[in-house]
Amino acid sequence: MKSLRWRITLWFTLSLLVVLAVFVGLTYLHLLHELRVEKWERGLPGHETWTLHGNYSDGEVADIAGELLHLSLIYAVPVILLTLALGFYLAKRAFAPVQLLNRQLQAIGPRRLDQRVDVPHADDEFRDIERNINALLDRLDTRFRQLTEFSAQVAHELRTPLTLLRLQVEDAADRIEPALAESLQDEMRRLSDYVDQCLLLATAEQGRLSLELQPVDLAVLVREMIDVYELLAREQDRDIELNVEETAPAIQADPRRLRQMLHNLLTNALRHGAGPIHIHIGQTADHPRCEIRNAVRSTSPAPTGSADSPQLGLRIVHALAALHPGLTFTTTTSDRPTSETFTATLQWR
Repeated sequence: MKSLRWRITLWFTLSLLVVLAVFVGLTYLHLLHELRVEKWERGLPGHETWTLHGNYSDGEVADIAGELLHLSLIYAVPVILLTLALGFYLAKRAFAPVQLLNRQLQAIGPRRLDQRVDVPHADDEFRDIERNINALLDRLDTRFRQLTEFSAQVAHELRTPLTLLRLQVEDAADRIEPALAESLQDEMRRLSDYVDQCLLLATAEQGRLSLELQPVDLAVLVREMIDVYELLAREQDRDIELNVEETAPAIQADPRRLRQMLHNLLTNALRHGAGPIHIHIGQTADHPRCEIRNAVRSTSPAPTGSADSPQLGLRIVHALAALHPGLTFTTTTSDRPTSETFTATLQWR
């Protein structure tokens, strides 16, 4: 936006300078013609004895024309500065509705699709854009609500039959080949976990998940959780390294939902990562943060639609983090000389 504003300002200034240059040029040429070609004598009204003669020498003509150009260049500097300021002001005023639209659109997210943009006192062209954007938001809001409600209904409807199937397999385990019974139970368990995650995600993204905020010692919570994950990491010949700064303060969070977020992040690191898992708890500019970093496994991740998909787990973390006031969740991937590193960060404001 700034570059476009400056381009319009420069075009405005350049246009005015071209007009001024043409005006000064024509004035200069006309003056030369009058002084060199036209021969005239003119009296001054009220002074009969005064007579102006038009026969100037070439040196006098050059001095008069040079004075005109000299004054034009002197006056050009403040004119250029004034034109730049005026052009920038006009460009800023012209693009004020666009800036207002951008600010309003940035405030609209998946859980705030009911909001609409408003550009008061704008030209008809901007009002047309406003109407089209609001119509698009209406369609998106309707489709998003239908999709989330459908996902929640499907997940809810699948929980009961999957539970019944799992119980029937467990009850008939002695009549089924042990390897097949164990495989069926594992698949039923995976499907049940996936359905539970989908239901949790749909509920969180609809904003219908209630939180019980209270002071939480993040370091203590993480230490309690990693005991189990250290056992799982040892099975893969991997380590979990925890680094806690002494100044790490308590945070406001729902302990249950925070555990779910950390569970998804640690599970994602174990299933799709390689090498040691680094957990750092501290603060940056008085903002508490928890950072989980690990190398990315070279093998391809699980399909997006599966229960083991990293995208599903991270999406749940995003949804749960959005429900917590002042909590932001970000992920970054950086290339290192030996491997690709994935970093997930929870930071409180």
